[in-house]
Amino acid sequence: MSSSENPKPPQDGPKILKKPGYSNPAFKAMGIPTLRLPSRNWMIFWTVLTVSVSGIVYDKQQQKKIVKKWCKTVEPLSEEKFPVNEVPRKVTVFVAPPPSDYLDTSMSVWRRFVKPVLYSSGIDYEVFTEEKQGPIRAEVAERIRELRRELIKHEEDIKRLNDEKKIWNRCKRALTGKLQHMRSSEGLDQEIEKAAAEKFKAEFDYKNLLGVYYKNKNKSNKVVAEDALVSSPEMAGGVICIGRGAYKEYIEGVHEGILGPLEPTATTNAQTEAASEKAPALPEVLSGATQTEAKVENSNEVSENATPNTETALTNESAEAESAKDSDLDPEGSAKPKPVPKPYISPKGYESAELPQELSSPNVARDLITGIPALFYQPILVIPMPNLVGFLNIPERIYRYYRRRYLAEEYCKAAASCVLQKVRPFDGTTDLEIAKSEENDWPKKWVQQGLEKDSPWVQELQGDRRVLEKLTVYDPSLIKEE
Repeated sequence: MSSSENPKPPQDGPKILKKPGYSNPAFKAMGIPTLRLPSRNWMIFWTVLTVSVSGIVYDKQQQKKIVKKWCKTVEPLSEEKFPVNEVPRKVTVFVAPPPSDYLDTSMSVWRRFVKPVLYSSGIDYEVFTEEKQGPIRAEVAERIRELRRELIKHEEDIKRLNDEKKIWNRCKRALTGKLQHMRSSEGLDQEIEKAAAEKFKAEFDYKNLLGVYYKNKNKSNKVVAEDALVSSPEMAGGVICIGRGAYKEYIEGVHEGILGPLEPTATTNAQTEAASEKAPALPEVLSGATQTEAKVENSNEVSENATPNTETALTNESAEAESAKDSDLDPEGSAKPKPVPKPYISPKGYESAELPQELSSPNVARDLITGIPALFYQPILVIPMPNLVGFLNIPERIYRYYRRRYLAEEYCKAAASCVLQKVRPFDGTTDLEIAKSEENDWPKKWVQQGLEKDSPWVQELQGDRRVLEKLTVYDPSLIKEE
């Protein structure tokens, strides 16, 4: 019989044996299949996923515990009895975004770690934010200049009152001599009564009719700020700068407000106008013919019987109002951002500038209305904002992401030092370098562009000894943890 008539059966390949899993007679009776471990690749995947998620959950839980711990530390301050006619202590917060990033990055640190501690202590706060370089410096400098203007005006008023008092004393002496001369003449009693009536009429006040009730009511209802009642200025208020950039602008703003002039110079105005001209030019709202037609229509709507001169004045005012309104809008119709004013003084001019007379007195400069010490007398707290970006820095960013709890401890402890007022004098050699390590995370391209544009953020921070002597800082290392 040939081989073609009796073909050989096909040979099957090697059989793949299933791994013997774990089994039990009880499991078989219950219908549970044999338990087997997943493959090697699946084991690696689930292990990495479990470790990654567990690290994130653990870090988040530790952050919550840290925030809760420091909130409980300062919570007794909010339980103290507080008079109804006093305003609580107020802290000023300046927030700046990290370079090449958004403001939300810095605001998340404020909302998650700093704000809860201040809120738990019952302290009031004012937040000032910026989205570009310059507004913090301009705001701080303008606040100090406004205080200087008030102090100068107050000194002038006191001098004027003293001069008026001298004139009144001379007139009083002359009037006394005249009355003595009129004693022998007739009608002396009538002159005395007339002078007394005029004086009573000039000094009469209906509030005096309320008597003791009115005076006591005013004393009891007068609202006083807690910051105005402190004996030393470093115990009043406080300043928190979130980010190295915000701290640099604050220090420069303090120097500009104290050492700079009260009004901008011609050079400063020219620089500000040049900065505003760099923005895209806006198209004219109306052409010449259209403006003329608009003037005629507006004048007809205002008054039909108006004279030609009146019509011209009204149309000019309306056209100026419309042009001023439209000049604040960009081509898309949204609000046009105002240019940041240039500094009134540069760091090179600090040494040659003289300390203003209104701030050189030994007494602490205070607000004339509220009595709160000036902003530069209030202690400073600087909270660093490390923010590493870039594709090549992903391993370092992941490492930092899993260690956010250590930053949370640093942030909350710093906020607690502000609440507990752990203050020390400002050291001009080391305190100007606070949070300087943050600059190591700034993008190299951004720093290069800043150097080309002479950005103040990338310049070395400088200070004047006369100004730095007035500053104080909060020191978290002074807190003794139990």
